[in-house]
Amino acid sequence: MNLSDCSKGRNNNLNLIRFVAAILVIYSHSFPLTANGVDYLGRITNGQIDFGGVAVSIFFFYGGFLICKSMCRLETAKDYFKARCIRIIPPLAVVTFFLAFVVGPFFTSYSLGEYFLNIGTYKYLLNSVFVLVHNLPGVFTENSYGATVNGPLWTLPVEFMCYIMCYVLYRLRLLKTSRMKILAILAVSLYIILYNLFGQTSLLGAALRPVMLFFVGMFCYIYREHILIKWQYVWMALIGCVIGLWLNFFNVIIFICFTYVLLWIAFGTNKKFDAFGSKFELSYGMYLTGWPFQQILCDLTNNQISQWWNFVIATIASIGAGVLICLLEKSYMTRLKQRKEHQEESDRR
Repeated sequence: MNLSDCSKGRNNNLNLIRFVAAILVIYSHSFPLTANGVDYLGRITNGQIDFGGVAVSIFFFYGGFLICKSMCRLETAKDYFKARCIRIIPPLAVVTFFLAFVVGPFFTSYSLGEYFLNIGTYKYLLNSVFVLVHNLPGVFTENSYGATVNGPLWTLPVEFMCYIMCYVLYRLRLLKTSRMKILAILAVSLYIILYNLFGQTSLLGAALRPVMLFFVGMFCYIYREHILIKWQYVWMALIGCVIGLWLNFFNVIIFICFTYVLLWIAFGTNKKFDAFGSKFELSYGMYLTGWPFQQILCDLTNNQISQWWNFVIATIASIGAGVLICLLEKSYMTRLKQRKEHQEESDRR
């Protein structure tokens, strides 16, 4: 069966996979936030990839596949970017506002007057529009990791740039099977050049792998008719991943072998957990709130909490926050729909 046939409709494992990925992010972050270094996968692979890296890879690869599908369906810039912004910005704005004006006042070492008069409190709201501001005045300054309020937000401007990239390529008519191969050669060449220039030490270097994985996801969607999904190939891909890690070139193998494994897990299994997350898609809310909960736990315990308890408690709390964000999001979408219907009715009159 090819990828086109098995990826039609909603009969897939994507919601479950993204939920697990969100948990992996919290698990991976529990190590540095409690001064325990990198997680076990990062140690085993000599820093080639950790569980947080696996999770981010999952989000960006599937994102490339699904966003490319959305682009080809919506076509117009207005519909495309409206759909993207409605999905990302409202939950981000709610979490950012809550951290600045509820969490911040409780955990700052400043007086309330100093905190609310400090320009840094209001600069933090820029995170809602993908302008990264990591600290709030006097908040989490004594924590082991430092004062970063919500570290994972760095991926969101990178993700939105990927959305823009997808739209530009579509408008240039490059998202076609006849042209995508040439585009892939150019993308790989650019990746190699930038990786050699920046490595993974800078923000740009850290963004290279997610952006390339997003592109690979787009590539897989465009060539979905030609990609066969077979369990025999999965074993070959898994062996390739192991060899890549062993020989220390996982940065190459991840784009070929690991992504094929992800395709099979999402679309190729006989048993699909398509009902999981049908009412509440929790991964984004968990991603937005996991780190702040972990920092709060470190602050409340004077950095005495273990890595394990930090992970468990923050995961439970972020699931609850994810449910709440989903409820708010559904309420918001209902209001938008009602407003649109009211406007259409007024126009008819």
